Amino acid sequence: MWNWLAENASPIQAAVGAITALVWVVYLQILVSGLRRQRRTEVLIHLGGSQSLDARAFISNLGFEPIYVLEILLTIWSTDGERETSIADRTEMAKEDLSNPSATTFQGPLKSGDFIDIGSFEDLLKRARWNTSDDLDPGAIKRVEIKVAAISAASSAVVASKRQFYVECVGDKCGLRPKTLYATQIRSWWGRYKLKRELQENLKS
Repeated sequence: MWNWLAENASPIQAAVGAITALVWVVYLQILVSGLRRQRRTEVLIHLGGSQSLDARAFISNLGFEPIYVLEILLTIWSTDGERETSIADRTEMAKEDLSNPSATTFQGPLKSGDFIDIGSFEDLLKRARWNTSDDLDPGAIKRVEIKVAAISAASSAVVASKRQFYVECVGDKCGLRPKTLYATQIRSWWGRYKLKRELQENLKS
């Protein structure tokens, strides 16, 4: 046995070295994956309170890093076509009715685990009406999408999520039905690039 080990010392050392290197590669991969998960953003968009137009819309930050909400966009598909507008500012209320100047907008920092109430769905439609000067009758609306754009504390790149809801009306009563179980995170380079270009164009208009 000892003779065999002595005769094959070099191959054995090479094999042990390869196994050790493999163990370190696996350990490094686990470490990097853990760091990526910690820095990955997770912005949720959800409704609460009811399934009607008075349902409250919430934005939650479930990532480990704080984020800064840059913009909140509402896209509406109706019988008149498609339109998109910002709903980050509380244009449905007079400034004197708000508690402080910072309450005029939902732009701002959001810590890990925190959430903000951006208003009822009817509030969102009021802001859209203010910005587009359209009537936007709920009975004519088929589908809406809320999109949140933010900056992560871990990166200067734009991060975002979106979620769509169907608007279903029976008579004069309208309800909301989510298209997906939870918000879709916009993680791809192309998706984030398109959103960044869109935000830049909005600054010019």
